[in-house]
Amino acid sequence: MARTAIISDIHANYHALSAVIEDMRSMQCTDLVCLGDVVGYNAYPSKCLNYVRDLNCPVVKGNHDEEVVTPSNARMNSTAREAMDWTRNQLDETQLSWLARLQYQRIVRTDTGTTFSIVHSSLDHPKAWNYIINASDASNNFPRQFSHICFHGHTHAPKIFVWDGKHASEDYDNLHPLYLEGFTEFQPLSDLKYFINVGSVGQPRDSDPRACYGIYDTDLNLIIIKRVEYDIRAAQDAIRSVGLPEYLAERLEKGI
Repeated sequence: MARTAIISDIHANYHALSAVIEDMRSMQCTDLVCLGDVVGYNAYPSKCLNYVRDLNCPVVKGNHDEEVVTPSNARMNSTAREAMDWTRNQLDETQLSWLARLQYQRIVRTDTGTTFSIVHSSLDHPKAWNYIINASDASNNFPRQFSHICFHGHTHAPKIFVWDGKHASEDYDNLHPLYLEGFTEFQPLSDLKYFINVGSVGQPRDSDPRACYGIYDTDLNLIIIKRVEYDIRAAQDAIRSVGLPEYLAERLEKGI
């Protein structure tokens, strides 16, 4: 079985990351890729960065990964900037150098020979950190997507966008079970392109506080997106203990 776990937007939430790693093992995942934003918002930037780095898996750069290395304050509110300033002081030069070297987009080739793309925001302007909220936004991405499937993050909300060669649309039918049961799976059609947001591990924003991640089974041509319970209270306590803004703790239990 060739299964790749797709994780994104960990945001220094080690409690959520640990739960997802345990779950992906139970799901018999053999590989892992990370779609960026390893750091930011939560209390364990160094621990999460070291964990992902030591996996030696494909990783792309997120806007928080870039911001912590090269401060710009671009498109960040005061709470995010405060968390960035705190995070920067938790990382050493080796860790910052690792973040700085991350690519904005990558092609991943699995052991079965299947290839897919990964990016944090979008392929058309990966350094602009555009938010892909709807099918209209996604339509700009597809002309730059030369693979059958591309996985992305950034909005912290799972989405499935589809391109038929002329138009982009949002696949609500295959995503709907995720909101009902915390799990969805589907087989992508060979004559379509898919741009898939796997949600956030460390700070979900779709009103479900559980961690969210994806799985790509290349043997079965199957994509899975699922929720994972984790110790939210412990993550909140960690945020408060290091003096990060209270709102960052409160939002975890609300999934916003």
